[in-house]
Parts: sequence; C-alpha cells; structure tokens
Amino acid sequence: MSMKMFPQALRLRSFILLSLVVTCGLAGCKSYQLGSSTELPFKTIFVKPVSNDSFAPQAQIILSSQLRDAFIRDGRLQLVTEEDIADAVLLVNLTDYERTAASRKRGDSVVAKDFDLQLTADVSLFNQNKGDYYFEARKITERSNAYVENPYIDPSDTQTQDLLQAEHQALPRITRDLAGKIADEVLSPWEPR
Repeated sequence: MSMKMFPQALRLRSFILLSLVVTCGLAGCKSYQLGSSTELPFKTIFVKPVSNDSFAPQAQIILSSQLRDAFIRDGRLQLVTEEDIADAVLLVNLTDYERTAASRKRGDSVVAKDFDLQLTADVSLFNQNKGDYYFEARKITERSNAYVENPYIDPSDTQTQDLLQAEHQALPRITRDLAGKIADEVLSPWEPR
C-alpha cells in the first residue's frame, strides 16, 4: 500500500465509523417518546380555586395560578374553565403553614436569621363521570427557607429585610414547588379505587 492511499483509507474508515454511529443514534431516538406513556382515565380537568385554612398569607391565589400553569405546561390534559364539562375536578385546601426559626443571630439568641417554612395541602381528585373520587384528602407538603438577613452582605451593614419581606419572597417558590408535586400526583400512575 502506498503512502498516498493511507490517508484515503483512513478517511473512508472514519466516514464508515461515523455513519454507523449516527445510524445507531438515530435508530435509538426513533422509539423515544416525550413525557409519560401512562394513559390517564380522564382527558379534561377543572382546577377549583384553592381554599386556604392555613395561615399562609395569600398563598391560595398564587397556588391556584401555578397549578393551572403546571397542567398547561405538561399538556396531557385539557384544562377547562367550567366544572360541568370536566372529566375530573381537582380540589386543593391549604391546611397547615409552619414557620420555624432555623438559625439565630450571632450575639442575640432570641432573634432568628432565617426560617424554615412548611406548607401542607389536602388534595382530592373527583371523578365527574362516576361521582366518586380517584383519590381523596392526600396530604402533600413542601418546604423552603426565608432568609431575614442576607448572608452575602458585610456584617457591619445594618440593612436587613424583615420577616414579612422574606416570607413574601419565599411564598411563590414554596407554592410553585407544591404545585409541581400536586400536578405529579394527578399525572403520575396511581391505582384507581
């Protein structure tokens, strides 16, 4: 074999190897399916406005909106605006909101620096067609933190936010994560009763 043929043979082998890799990769993608393949027993859902029996300030408004967004983003169910035409109705009641001091200020053990927040909801999914529940009163909980002091500023700086500001900033985060868990509960495979 001459030296001139060596680069051509190398290019040919490289081309064949690359073609083989691309063909195998595309064959693997052919059977890929985006999302879950689980068939839900309903096609449309109505999300009732969230009720709030907890002390989480205005969390029901934020959670209602985020629940609707979670179902729209998923796309497997059609979100309807009237309860009468829905196959399933989602009922969510915020039942408990806890705020616990997680760490204290240096030099003052009474004043908290940050808080652990916990929001709990009772979730039910009603079957409109049969008049019973797919599941009823499942407790779903989400946790987050509210930082009263910014840990990244100079300790000599007296500029801090109060608990209400910290809580106001943390609530959309905790309700967004709770909405995700609730949507997962509705959309994930579960045994009908």
